[in-house]
Amino acid sequence: MNTHDGLSAIFEQYGNISRPFTHMPPEEALAIAREHYGADGDIRHLPTEKDDTFHIRCVSGRGFIMKVEHPCEPREDVTFQTALLDDLKENTPDLPVPRVIRTQHDAPILVHTDRAGQERQIRLLSYLQGVPLDHIPTSADGRRRIGAQLARLRHALAGFSHPGGDRAIIWDVRRLPDLRPLLSLIEDPLHRACAQAAMTRFMDLLPDIRKLRTQILHNDFNRSNILARAHDDETLAGIIDFGDALRTAIAIDVSTAMVNQLPQDVTPDAAAFLSAPRDVLHGYVEHADLQPAEIGMLGHLLMARLLTRALITTWRAGMFSENRAYIMRHSQATWKQLAWFIERDAAIISDLFVSDTPFSNRMGCKA
Repeated sequence: MNTHDGLSAIFEQYGNISRPFTHMPPEEALAIAREHYGADGDIRHLPTEKDDTFHIRCVSGRGFIMKVEHPCEPREDVTFQTALLDDLKENTPDLPVPRVIRTQHDAPILVHTDRAGQERQIRLLSYLQGVPLDHIPTSADGRRRIGAQLARLRHALAGFSHPGGDRAIIWDVRRLPDLRPLLSLIEDPLHRACAQAAMTRFMDLLPDIRKLRTQILHNDFNRSNILARAHDDETLAGIIDFGDALRTAIAIDVSTAMVNQLPQDVTPDAAAFLSAPRDVLHGYVEHADLQPAEIGMLGHLLMARLLTRALITTWRAGMFSENRAYIMRHSQATWKQLAWFIERDAAIISDLFVSDTPFSNRMGCKA
């Protein structure tokens, strides 16, 4: 497959992240909210990767999040995400996640043709009060609570299954082989060499990664998707954005939460560089088990998530120049962090977290 064919294949498979569309203006979204949900108030558009998302604040003080999906978003994917949130509401009602608000005709998903002639799937979700963790500094105790909350969410989803859970999304690091044609888009020769080395290492590990335990998981437990109670209170108040949820490896879910705790300023000292991710891991294994193979793979999966981010952002920044600032907001740090892993032997990366997880065997936790 040549580069052009490879890029075309990515475009076709992951169309909901790669195809341009006409964005819905806030006034149109508010009219829909009024007509179908009886919700009215102030509305603002929120920056997102591939859809139109709005925050509606009613006069009463109640708030909603209105998700207007990309026109190419598969129907089964939205049904899956909706069923997942309903399952959490039914079986773990004290877990702080958004609730799906039905239309006035009791529909969880509204299928609507917008003014641009595009068919859109629309959902109204309850608005969770809180401050995204990427807006405030966190302590070691706060990061351990992040890990503990992720473990709790894993347990809550352990019994949930849905046909849409086996979907293919570009942010699942098991899909990295599909992204190899994107290597050709990296203009900086040092960055390209780093990415190629990371891809080679990942491909060597892929057979073992495919053997890891899986279940339906959040898959994007990053600081912007976790809410704290206030700027001066790290108490966790909410988990949002289940748009990347799917059946994937448990170790991938954990590593995704860890990678978003890496410092922006890279240091050669492993203890300092990995201190914050380790806090998350320690909080996690106090409440959920990890097997030896999963622990040994964590460092490599951190690398894989960084490579995934580098490739996707490079690709999409070239396609969507108007959204370049949002797409590339982590790019500079990502390349430095990726280089940190590639500069170390694979055997060293395998051992990075082995001594950090004594709880798994001792507690005998069940998934």
